[in-house]
Amino acid sequence: MVVGDVAVALHGYVRLTEDVDLLVSSELGNLECLLAALKHFGEGYASELQPSDFHDAEGAIRIVEETESCHVDLFTCMSGRRYEDVVGDAEIFTLNGLEVRYASNDALIAWKEKSVRDKDRLDALALRRLQENPRAFD
Repeated sequence: MVVGDVAVALHGYVRLTEDVDLLVSSELGNLECLLAALKHFGEGYASELQPSDFHDAEGAIRIVEETESCHVDLFTCMSGRRYEDVVGDAEIFTLNGLEVRYASNDALIAWKEKSVRDKDRLDALALRRLQENPRAFD
């Protein structure tokens, strides 16, 4: 599930970001599929990852590939919430025939309001403003 600034942009508030944040299920089969797909990303450094590298602690696994224009941060837990906790109200868009889930406005606001970073709290304010007026940033 796409979370973070890219998900915020999908809700209508766009700002520059250098990474894509993904909240992933820590179920073994899911991690195996994810790691198989990541073998084809950039130079393939992510192929060194194993399912055992993913645990339910806070923090991300950052994938940096020289040939890619952005980093990928993989989370199994964000602010105490796991994929299974937020997938129920996730939004979906279709890309090349594939369904891509991204965090709901409410989930993003909950994460961003708790952050110590000013830019995250500004994101939360912008998302609340968009809830009140969907054309606020047109």
